[in-house]
Amino acid sequence: MRKLFLMTCLFLTAFTALAQERVSLRFLEKGTELPVAGAKVAYSPRQDMRGAIYAVTDKNGNVSLSLPPRGEGYYRITMLGYIPLSGKISAGEPSPVVYLEEDVLGLNEVVVTGSRTERPLKRSPVTTQVLSGQAMVDAGYANLQQALQQETPGLNIQKVGFGNEISMQGLDARHVLFLMDGERMTGDMAGNLDYERFNLHAIDRIEIVKGASSTLYGSRATGAVINLITKKSARPLSIDAGGRYGQMNERNYKNPSKKDFLYMFEKNADRPNFQAWTSGGFKAGAFTSQTDVWYSSSDAFYLYQAENDRKVYTKEANPFLPHDIVLESVLPRSPMGIEGTEHVSASQKLWYEPHENLTVLLYGSAFFMNTYDLIQDLNFSQSRDFTGGAKVTYRLKNRFTVTGSLHSDFYDRFKRHERIDERLKVYKSRIVQPRLSVTSDYFRGHSLIFGIEHITDDLTSDRFVNRVMTNRSLRETEYFLQDEWTVNRRWMLSAGIRTNFSRVFGFMGMPKLAVKYSPDERWSFRANASMGYRSPSIKELFFNWDHLGMFQIKGNEYLRPEKNNYVSFGTEYSNKRLFLSGTLYSNFFRNKIEGVWRIYDMQYNFEYANLESQQLLGSEVLARWRMTDNFTLNGTYSFVDVSKNKGIQVNTSSPHAATGSLEYRYRKPDYQLSAVFNASFMGGKEFDVQDRVFVEEEGRSYDAYFRCDLPAYTLCNVSVSQTFRNRIRLTIGVDNIFNYKPRTLGSGITMFNIPATPGTRAHIQLEFKLDDVKNVFNRKR
Repeated sequence: MRKLFLMTCLFLTAFTALAQERVSLRFLEKGTELPVAGAKVAYSPRQDMRGAIYAVTDKNGNVSLSLPPRGEGYYRITMLGYIPLSGKISAGEPSPVVYLEEDVLGLNEVVVTGSRTERPLKRSPVTTQVLSGQAMVDAGYANLQQALQQETPGLNIQKVGFGNEISMQGLDARHVLFLMDGERMTGDMAGNLDYERFNLHAIDRIEIVKGASSTLYGSRATGAVINLITKKSARPLSIDAGGRYGQMNERNYKNPSKKDFLYMFEKNADRPNFQAWTSGGFKAGAFTSQTDVWYSSSDAFYLYQAENDRKVYTKEANPFLPHDIVLESVLPRSPMGIEGTEHVSASQKLWYEPHENLTVLLYGSAFFMNTYDLIQDLNFSQSRDFTGGAKVTYRLKNRFTVTGSLHSDFYDRFKRHERIDERLKVYKSRIVQPRLSVTSDYFRGHSLIFGIEHITDDLTSDRFVNRVMTNRSLRETEYFLQDEWTVNRRWMLSAGIRTNFSRVFGFMGMPKLAVKYSPDERWSFRANASMGYRSPSIKELFFNWDHLGMFQIKGNEYLRPEKNNYVSFGTEYSNKRLFLSGTLYSNFFRNKIEGVWRIYDMQYNFEYANLESQQLLGSEVLARWRMTDNFTLNGTYSFVDVSKNKGIQVNTSSPHAATGSLEYRYRKPDYQLSAVFNASFMGGKEFDVQDRVFVEEEGRSYDAYFRCDLPAYTLCNVSVSQTFRNRIRLTIGVDNIFNYKPRTLGSGITMFNIPATPGTRAHIQLEFKLDDVKNVFNRKR
């Protein structure tokens, strides 16, 4: 009986195998006819794709599927950067070639930041802006700061005398959370990170979620979340490399000699504007590897003031004054030095995926940077950063997915002597963050996520107590729960809550509710209401730093956490050639932590304090129009109105900001040409600074606020790229083509609010796909 049973099983197995028929498909890119490798193909005998089996296209764009004899099957192919495509296949028919069309409007991008779960952009309940890493490189951007400023409405990143400053929708860097693959980073100075550490050539895409996202990401996510998602190789072997050379910003020393006492200072001040990078990955069986290395250097330069300082003490801000008082300096301000940098970064990620239900990720990165100022004190700054972590994801069929991760980031800063091999550590920052989350799609229409995470934040600096290295720490434990409910094809709801417990500030809870309504495939309407919070940072609590007598930053140990209520309403329209999006929002803050400028004994102080309340009202418009197959027009506009504090304009943001670009693309199988013209506009801005003024009519002095008035400006860039045989790309571009330079450095603190640009500068860039170049030459032989 047992033998009969075994023979029956063998017969059925053999019959089933014979009943299967292999069908091959080949996927090519429309226009270039290049193979689309690494695309995900789902196929099923049912048109609704239930019980689908998945496969991945090989390096030639081919995939082999199994179908019943004389039967029919259905497939759906998805690939980042392409419009998803569905089709029908039949056994016995010739193997078809399917052409995928580029997703120029980006509506089918898969996003994860807004909900921590993967879903197409147009189906996300949270408005998300996506920037393609390759598109930013093609546009000729030198770094992440330049790309974000030119592509994101209302976002301003500018280089100032000691680093970079960021502002977005009326909020500074303390309210904008930067993530790398969903993980936090440390090493910020006055709220700003070392943005030079981000390798633009290692980024797959950037997801930007504006508004209070504290439900999923906790403190600092009260204004926006910017998630940099790095590359993951999908090919058996992929190696890209390139270099970029740009004009120097300014030649400070013509012929430095080793005999000069300040030789190292002179050499470092005039380093070339040069970049080189390589990006390599492979996929072999269950293992996938991605390695990225980047080197960059830039020269230091001066900004020169063309107009004298002008202070206006308004009666609006100072009701006790008899009238507006205007003071203008006799001489222009001394030039302001902008630091040069030299840095190298390297990152490594390794995935192990033995089967579709288990993914193990190990990752690490290293960053080293020298910062060269124009102060002849025989010192320069050095920074280093190490990140590392592990993430394990296990999926139990369609019931739930468990993800456990441990992330760490260690950042140090040194003061290095130019002539002697010695350095002094002045800053040490550490964060360690374990996290456990569970997601489930088991309940029909519901996507649930529950998580717990703990963050340990330690900072040691000489800027707390009398320039003595002193340690300060914060500990927080957070829980979050969110449910995304797809009611039907028109309605979608997202609700969640996050609780936070801090030993210092106690317990807080932040709810969120988002609604999306789509009456058809073209229109979508979104509404969002959420509560955010932000605990005072270590710097805001304990900083006490005097910067060479120019200004002083003072913390406040009595600060309370700030809370905000964010409400937004938005609508979207899209078709094959046009995408329009508009959003109205309001952000109401209580106990908002704000840095206020004051002057005491002729020195400017930047002091942190809790404001009673502050209100931000704003709107945004985004448009992308594919006018023809070759031309695409992009435009954005942002408006924000920030309430005053007792008649004082504390916020330094510009009410108006806009970006625009025109792209031209010409594509043939072995040659592509692209040209991009982009422009960013930043409107004028006004804010008040505390000072002391003498009133002649009364013969006495008053503590009063003067109005800082900065003019609007526009920065325009152009870039032209040619790609030969789909392997070698040559790019020539010009930044700031209309040679804009700031005319005034302002009254002591304007250095934080002007674009640090030396004027028009050209660059040339060359990129190679090394593995493919080798194959091309082999074929030509």
